[in-house]
Amino acid sequence: MQLSSTVTTARTVLGRQAGLPSAVGPLGFIRRHPMATFLFLVFALTWAFQIPWIASSEGWLSFEFPVPLLFVMGWMPGLAAIIVTGATSGRAGIRTLLGRVLIWRVGFRWYLFPILGSAALWTAALALDPLLGGAGLQLPAFSLDLLLGATISVVLILLINSEEIAWRGFAMPRLQARHGALAASLFLGVFEGLFHLPYFFRSTSDQAAAGLPVFVIGSMAGAVIFTWLFNNTRGSVLLVMLFHSFINMWIEVFPAPAADQAVAQWCFNALLLILALVLVAVFGADRLSRKSALELPVLVAGT
Repeated sequence: MQLSSTVTTARTVLGRQAGLPSAVGPLGFIRRHPMATFLFLVFALTWAFQIPWIASSEGWLSFEFPVPLLFVMGWMPGLAAIIVTGATSGRAGIRTLLGRVLIWRVGFRWYLFPILGSAALWTAALALDPLLGGAGLQLPAFSLDLLLGATISVVLILLINSEEIAWRGFAMPRLQARHGALAASLFLGVFEGLFHLPYFFRSTSDQAAAGLPVFVIGSMAGAVIFTWLFNNTRGSVLLVMLFHSFINMWIEVFPAPAADQAVAQWCFNALLLILALVLVAVFGADRLSRKSALELPVLVAGT
C-alpha cells in the first residue's frame, strides 16, 4: 500500500534528524527530551501571560491586562511546538508541522462534524441539564446580529488559539507512534486539562463551574474525539482547529444561565465521554480509524 503524502513527508523529515549535528547544552537537552521540553514550554510560556490576565480580570492586580497580549498568549502553545520541532527536525520539520494547517481536502462530510457536531453536543447538554436541576435549553431568537456575533466569535477564536498546532500537530503524531491512538489521547488529555488550571481561579469560567476532576475527565474524552477526527482527515490540524473553535463559539454565544453553568458543564463533559466510548468501540483503540497503520499521521524516528 502506498503511503499518504502526509505520512511520507513526516517520515522523511524525521529521518533527517540523524544527520543534524550533535549538540550540547539546551539544544542537546531538547533533542534528547523533546516531549518533556514541549510540555514544559507549553505550560510556562502560556501561563506567563495567562496568570497575570486572570489575576487582572479578577481584580487582584492594579492594572488592566493589555488586550493585544491575549493574541500573544494564544500563540504560545504553537510557539512551543515550533521551537521543539525546529530543534529536533530543523526547517523541514517546521514546514511539515505548519503544513498540517493547510490540509483541507478531506471530504465535505468531515467539515460537518466540527460545525454541526459541536453544536449538537452543546445544545444536547443544555437540553439534558433539567435532569440535574437545570432550566433546560433556552436559545435566543435568530437575528442577523446573532449570526454576525457568532461569525466574529469563531473567527477570533480560530485566529488566537494555537493549541491544536501543539496538541495534535506536534504531540499526537509522536505519541501515537509509540503508544497507539487511545493511550496517546488519554495521556495528552490529562495535560490538556491541567493546562487550563489557571482558569479554575477565574470565578466565571466554565472550568471552575465544572470542577477539576470533571474537566480533566472531559479533556481526556475530548482528546479521544480530536484524535479520531485528526486520524481520519489525513492529520489535518485545520479540521481539529475548527472543531475546537466551534465548540468554544457555541458555548460563548449560547451560554447556559449562570445558575445552570455547572450542571450544563457536567452534562457536556458526560456527552464527550459517551461519544469517546462510542468512537473507541466502533473504530478501535489502536488507531481510532479504519485506515491502515501506514495511513496514519505518525512520526517514527528520532521524535
